[in-house]
Amino acid sequence: MTMTGRAKLAGVMGWPVSHSLSPVLHGHWLDSLGIDGAYVPLPVAPENFAEALRALAKMGFRGVNITVPHKEAALAAVDDADALARRIGAVNTVIVGDDGKLTGTNTDGFGFLENLKEGAPGWNPAAGPAVVLGAGG
Repeated sequence: MTMTGRAKLAGVMGWPVSHSLSPVLHGHWLDSLGIDGAYVPLPVAPENFAEALRALAKMGFRGVNITVPHKEAALAAVDDADALARRIGAVNTVIVGDDGKLTGTNTDGFGFLENLKEGAPGWNPAAGPAVVLGAGG
């Protein structure tokens, strides 16, 4: 990876975050596509989360993914959240605008549905609600 000083910075913020494969996966695609950027792990303790999120723009980040235990706290910490994030009650993706504004969304529902379509062909999402059991957020 060659960094020019104008690299697009992104990362994954959680506590702990060392288990996340996101830096390896995103790093691969940045390198493969020749994008001047870096995707880094950001271990942030819960008591420092809101402050760390607010500091992203000053450090030149374009966005971050949010993982446990911060997804619900992220909803309260962003400047704006889309309707999907508000309905889910959690944010897992934060986009840092050029003006420093933090916008939150949630891609977990989309990922869940796509995996369900692949793993359970013929499943009809219109047939009724689904329940997701897990850590929450």
